[in-house]
Amino acid sequence: MEKREKILLGVMGATLVVAGMVFFSGPANVPGPPGAAAPQINMGEMTQGVEQAKLTAGQAYRLSLLAQNSTADPFYGGIGGLAQDDSGQDNAQALVYSGYIKIGLKVFAVVNGIEYACGDQLAEGGYVVKAIDKNAVLLERTDSSNGHKSTKRVPLVEDDTDKIRIRVVKQR
Repeated sequence: MEKREKILLGVMGATLVVAGMVFFSGPANVPGPPGAAAPQINMGEMTQGVEQAKLTAGQAYRLSLLAQNSTADPFYGGIGGLAQDDSGQDNAQALVYSGYIKIGLKVFAVVNGIEYACGDQLAEGGYVVKAIDKNAVLLERTDSSNGHKSTKRVPLVEDDTDKIRIRVVKQR
């Protein structure tokens, strides 16, 4: 073994010894600065502050969009994770989600050939559009007899006959 290899091994060994001493001899909980505590968030005060603030029309619109599209799960990736709860409901009604239309910030789902926005009631079946995604639409219906809410996830149905085929022909 050469001299430089011995020096490198010695330095590495000394570093490991010092690191082990620091790791095992330090306190388990590192105290924070005196008087520092975890911040307490009072949602009531926050909501009251937002309501009292004078918002511009654009800010109010953005807040309403956020409130409409908010979820409790910050890792929510669309309605694909939502489960369908159609127990006891008749599924004789055929609902076909054939796509969506986006105009500005507004999104419309095309269900059975009719465009619906979030919150609109379908012409058939008594369902209300709750969420629109590129792969599925989430519908909800409330049973008038017992008030039970049931959700239905209708996946996107692609039809090959609707696709536009473009063919490039070279002219000679």
